[in-house]
Amino acid sequence: MLGDLEQRIMNVIWESDRPLKPAEVLKRMECDLAYTTIMTVMKRLVDKDLLTRKKQGNVYYYSVATPKREYAKDNLGELFSSLVDSYGNLAISQFVETVRENPQDLKQLKEYLDKQL
Repeated sequence: MLGDLEQRIMNVIWESDRPLKPAEVLKRMECDLAYTTIMTVMKRLVDKDLLTRKKQGNVYYYSVATPKREYAKDNLGELFSSLVDSYGNLAISQFVETVRENPQDLKQLKEYLDKQL
């Protein structure tokens, strides 16, 4: 799972149609963080294989190494499995109750279950 700042940086890069410099990421985030903080976190995201970086001149450009959908699928699966392992039926029933609050989500869940069962 990503921390809040890592998630915000990844969202900026996932939404971009081209590689970005840390300064561009910082500008798009519209926050008061230090440039060096953004650089450090982006380097960690490279180490986690979520970003790739390529040096052009004296500047690194960062791009997506793991597509958003792939990342979400892997991490949500792990999270839900962990919740079910820890809380059993309570995790499942709470998930269903949460889905029931939104008719569109409930319809989508029903359609998915109909296909799977």
